[in-house]
Amino acid sequence: MKKTIVIAAVGIVLAGGLLYFTRNSKQPPVQQTQGLIKAGTPVIENICVETIQNLSHQTVNMEGVDDELVAQLQKVGFSANKVPTPNGKRCDATINAELVEITGRGRKTARVDFRLTLAGEQPPRISASAHGKSSENAAQAAASNVKGNGFVAAQSKPNNAQAEHEAMVAALTDQAQQIHDAYQRGLPPWLPAEK
Repeated sequence: MKKTIVIAAVGIVLAGGLLYFTRNSKQPPVQQTQGLIKAGTPVIENICVETIQNLSHQTVNMEGVDDELVAQLQKVGFSANKVPTPNGKRCDATINAELVEITGRGRKTARVDFRLTLAGEQPPRISASAHGKSSENAAQAAASNVKGNGFVAAQSKPNNAQAEHEAMVAALTDQAQQIHDAYQRGLPPWLPAEK
């Protein structure tokens, strides 16, 4: 009787081991223990920049802002260009960005919201805000155009535009650095906050 129970137990253990082995041997090694996880870091050779939109509800000169973002991305080590790409160059990632806020009287502060989406993926890998401020010199130049009677001279508009441009460039520099830092960390998928 004991012999029959031992033989049955050994048979059950062998059948269970055989079942486990056949199910796990069909899956790739990464899926055996972790499920469906992409192995490796995505390679980004070329980043395409969509036209940056002005959603700040203020009149801001957006001329050259896209080119500035391309230049900032190139400074941190990426190959970048505006959409459409020259010579049909493939985009490994695309950046969509909006100027959402620009504040301040003399010294300006800009906030740019942006998303980085990899080619072939729908949700963005990065969704964040970048901030930048104009220099003190731009604020002082605008203040120096105030006449003794308190009226601003006609020259203050270009200095105001210069301060806005400096703030946007600073925000785009911050944006390029955030993208570079995320890429160095392996560009993990962005997960929205749960409600």
